[in-house]
Amino acid sequence: MTKRSLLISLIVISGLSCSPKTNVDQAAIETLRERIEHFVKAQLLVGYRSWVFGEASSADSLYQANSDLFSAENIRLLQRAESVEHDSTQRKRLWYLRRFLISEYLGKETAILTDRTSNIEATSTINVDGNPIAYRNLSGAISNESSQANRKKLYDAATLIVDTLNKYLVRVEEINQRVSRELGFASYDEMAELMKGFSLEAFRATARTIIENTDSIYAHLLNRDILKPLKLTDTSFYRFDTGLLSRGAQFDRFFPDAKMMQTLVATYGGMGIDIPKLNSLSIDSEKRERKSPRAVCFSIDVPNDIRLSIKPIGGMDDYGALFHEVGHGMHYVHTTENAIEFKYLGEQTVTEVYAFLSEYLLVNQAWLRMKAGLTTSQIKDFVRYQAFQRLFMIRLYAGMFLYESELHSGAANPEKLYTQLVVKTIGCVPYQPDEKRYLTSVDPLYYSASYLRAWFLEAQLNAELTARFGVNWFENREAGDFLISLWKLGDRLNGDELARHIGVGAISPDKLLEQIRMMIVFSSKPSM
Repeated sequence: MTKRSLLISLIVISGLSCSPKTNVDQAAIETLRERIEHFVKAQLLVGYRSWVFGEASSADSLYQANSDLFSAENIRLLQRAESVEHDSTQRKRLWYLRRFLISEYLGKETAILTDRTSNIEATSTINVDGNPIAYRNLSGAISNESSQANRKKLYDAATLIVDTLNKYLVRVEEINQRVSRELGFASYDEMAELMKGFSLEAFRATARTIIENTDSIYAHLLNRDILKPLKLTDTSFYRFDTGLLSRGAQFDRFFPDAKMMQTLVATYGGMGIDIPKLNSLSIDSEKRERKSPRAVCFSIDVPNDIRLSIKPIGGMDDYGALFHEVGHGMHYVHTTENAIEFKYLGEQTVTEVYAFLSEYLLVNQAWLRMKAGLTTSQIKDFVRYQAFQRLFMIRLYAGMFLYESELHSGAANPEKLYTQLVVKTIGCVPYQPDEKRYLTSVDPLYYSASYLRAWFLEAQLNAELTARFGVNWFENREAGDFLISLWKLGDRLNGDELARHIGVGAISPDKLLEQIRMMIVFSSKPSM
């Protein structure tokens, strides 16, 4: 992190001339850029320490120290600059800055509340049968619990903490609505749509179509292949059981902890990428009690300091988390862009594409045979399980996106809507404590849509890699060179531009759904 102060004074931007040639203060914009870069790095470092070590979250203090940075005046300054900028690259940089300021204007207004929720999550414990369990260890404990009665007990025990979190999260939602109007938008959705760059209404139709078109095959896989071995049925399957389903403990023997890093290094080595020599990439896999269970990548100083965090719970899940975050890491450690906008402020879809591409190497049949040593019969079982998992995730996030649309539109009884649009979508029996989780799973500004678009585009990129370099493209150095050429672009491209850049046209779910169908067909064929 640079030693320069985060409190560099902002050049005064008031009293600007109305003339088009002098209406934009370029010196003020350069100062904004410099301050934003300092802020982002400091913000990421604070987030890393809170996430990984459970340190008290202090995001609000950063916002207070930079309160004049995230202002409506600065947003208007950048908008004026955009309107008179003729160079497309410079206009994009200005838009990225403006989008960031809008997002962080929201962040500034909610910082105290998000600090409190983060600190509650980091320090809270629940007591089950006399045994204290850190709240941040709860999801791992549920995923590894074989007794449904005990899973329920753990889930229920967290309800008091969830109730406390909701007191703050309700206020966050209220502030989001107020701030969107303060910034001149008719609604939160209008603001989010501008920042996303695509039609939310059209995407709602896509989400509904995905759920409808996968209902039958999802129910078939769920009831026949997933629940039955666990001695569950569609009438005894609850939200607190989903961690066990996703855990996939029956495949642990193929993903030994001791070989995880070795397998990662060997996989990327096949593409000519030597992970041990990437000194700017670090991976924290310690199982600290106060560490957040959610795997994450912190791009502290692109490309010089990229930090990954995973909290192992065992087996396949750990491999998936590691490979996913390394996908993010590869993106940022190979970035050669110098503009801060193209290092830190891009559209989230792009980096999630690279993360999913890395994670889903674990589903590639050639990889399973060559790197994990599975037999054809074992590959079929695993691929079928992964087909279900892929369906589970896209249906979950499609349901989340539809639910968030209702939530942000001010729908009555959002708790019940959460159950209807999320819990039922993944096939669970509604359970009253589920309603309590109606805010704890919501990410700002429809990140659920970014995940879905990334899943779609990953399948399109994967198909393109397969067409160019073969199904075992992960063994091809030319494939590695191709990916590095994309990673070098950093955040310059948005998701739609990346799709055109790699030659697949528009972002579409078609390849992903085709890929899932082929996984099911492959796993259904009898072994020769």
